[in-house]
Amino acid sequence: MSVLDDTDNGPLSSLLEQLGLRMEAYRISRQLKQEELAERAGISARTLRRLETDGNGTLDTFARLLRALEIDYRLLDVIPDATASPLDARSGAQPPRQRVRRRTEEPDTPWTWGEGADDT
Repeated sequence: MSVLDDTDNGPLSSLLEQLGLRMEAYRISRQLKQEELAERAGISARTLRRLETDGNGTLDTFARLLRALEIDYRLLDVIPDATASPLDARSGAQPPRQRVRRRTEEPDTPWTWGEGADDT
């Protein structure tokens, strides 16, 4: 299995390491030295090396690198858009949600029509 194709849901450190390796592979495919990319991104070469080696970095650093590589528009692809489907009739009827309410627990007894419901 290739390092770049790993989709295992392992520990977070493994995921971050994969991210760093992908950043390194993309930089190399664009024929950029670490020092060049770091300068374009406004970070130190040591920070870039740390990110590429073990995924250790901040979201700000990652965003700066994506912008320097001219692929910062892809950052928004990480989290899907939370708006409802245009095929959903409710999508335009309500404003977007801003809070999450806790679900109420199911009652211990099943719902019935009331007394005498069994009388037909």
